[in-house]
Amino acid sequence: MLNIAATKQAYAFVSQLADTVAVNPNLVTGKTLPQFTVQTDAGNALKLSSLKGRVLLIDFWASWCMPCRAAIPHLKELYKKYHAEGFEILSISIDQNSKAWKNAMLKEGMPWQQAIDKYDEGKDASVIMEALSIQSVPFAIVLNADGKVALINPASADVDRHLKKVFNK
Repeated sequence: MLNIAATKQAYAFVSQLADTVAVNPNLVTGKTLPQFTVQTDAGNALKLSSLKGRVLLIDFWASWCMPCRAAIPHLKELYKKYHAEGFEILSISIDQNSKAWKNAMLKEGMPWQQAIDKYDEGKDASVIMEALSIQSVPFAIVLNADGKVALINPASADVDRHLKKVFNK
């Protein structure tokens, strides 16, 4: 018997995923991401490879994105629960106004790594978002400790399940 509710839910998920990321060989479950370097809020260069060995949630967001900001309390809960176990978050802002980014970052009080992506001249998408064909924020990628992509733009419940499984909690 066809479960219409489940079918609608699956269709909605696939549609959401299709709207936020185009097909891109750089963003595939089970593969490593291309290496990139971002600028931290302190002005230092941070290489993705420096975070290998920890389960990593890369959170693409912007100060003007209300759904991004609404997700922060849940990220704080995850960070508090799993950070000591080997979980890290890297929030990458796509703000073009670094002052707005820093103000929002301070207001939200996020205790994890903060960075900002850059834009190539004449481009509407930030460098990393363009390289990964990410179409909009909020957008998250979860990497396993070996640096391979585990989840692509998952729902918060999927992140919860994944971390619970990884950390046996």
